[in-house]
Amino acid sequence: MKPLIKTVTLLSLFTILISCNEQGTNPNKTIKTPREMTWTADTLTSPDPSGGQLMMENILVFSTNDVWVCGWNDIARGLIWHYDGTKWRESNIVEDTGGMRVNDIAGYSSSDLWTVGYSGQEIFLAHFDGQHWTRQNNMGIKGELLDMSKDPSGNIWACGRNGLIMKYDQTRWIADTIKIKFPYPAEYFLKSIEYYDGKIYVLASSLNTSTLVEKYFFVSGNINNWTIADSMDFSLPTSIRKWGYRGLYSSSYNKFYSFGLGGVWSYQLNNWINKKSVSGAINGMFGKDENYLFAVGDFQKVLFYDGNNWSDIRDLFHLVDPYFVFENVWTDGYETFIISRNFQGYPVKTIIFHGK
Repeated sequence: MKPLIKTVTLLSLFTILISCNEQGTNPNKTIKTPREMTWTADTLTSPDPSGGQLMMENILVFSTNDVWVCGWNDIARGLIWHYDGTKWRESNIVEDTGGMRVNDIAGYSSSDLWTVGYSGQEIFLAHFDGQHWTRQNNMGIKGELLDMSKDPSGNIWACGRNGLIMKYDQTRWIADTIKIKFPYPAEYFLKSIEYYDGKIYVLASSLNTSTLVEKYFFVSGNINNWTIADSMDFSLPTSIRKWGYRGLYSSSYNKFYSFGLGGVWSYQLNNWINKKSVSGAINGMFGKDENYLFAVGDFQKVLFYDGNNWSDIRDLFHLVDPYFVFENVWTDGYETFIISRNFQGYPVKTIIFHGK
């Protein structure tokens, strides 16, 4: 009987190990829909009483106990915050220049992070080693970086105003420019950058400074090799909105989306397919898989897709302000973080909803 008992014991242990591995380090964690989660709210306010606006916009999550958000404050303090599973704390950047903003954050761990934005008249590009933020010196590039992403090879990409593209190959930053020729006086910027299916994709927005007509571009390629894949403008009543021009989202489950004014689009066979139409705009997206997806935006928009239907879940947050804005979202199905901000009252505060 002893050999049989030993075999059964080993099989039982193996089954337990598999079960624990499938559920993560906590065997009690289960996937929950937003309505099954318990929601709490943390309010971030300016670290200086003189600050009137604290507006976080982007989020980076290494684990649910290691969360970073970044954005804007009118006193150039409290631009980056970190959550350790218990409390949000400011991750202070010391700068001696004029106006400053941090637009996005990307990296490999909480001791190897990069962030971008502007400081004075130049781009802001800084590295965090787990203790201190250090600005990348000797760049001398005028303008502003607006968005970041990381590709499967570990390269970090950033894009910004006047066609600026930057790539970090894990040893150095390389700068390039996507040049777009206009037959009229124009200003343009690169709003969003993502990797998908072997290419880097970029959304560009332009403004005819004479007529104030906007035109949008969908660009793909790599350093020193960029192609305008498509464009659109709204100068005519018959103009068609082909994609969402506020941002791109390349998911971990190999789906590619754009979002913005009008809703959500999915990129399929080199075409954009509208997946959800809305009145107003979507500001951010994130999903565990294609059957568990959030899209959040202006005027209290917080939507959840379960693979069959999109549902409006704003009632979970008991909102009063009709202009309340949801900026961005992250989820793994076990926990969810949603960045938002108020517009009623003073000062403007960032509220981070946490569901689990």
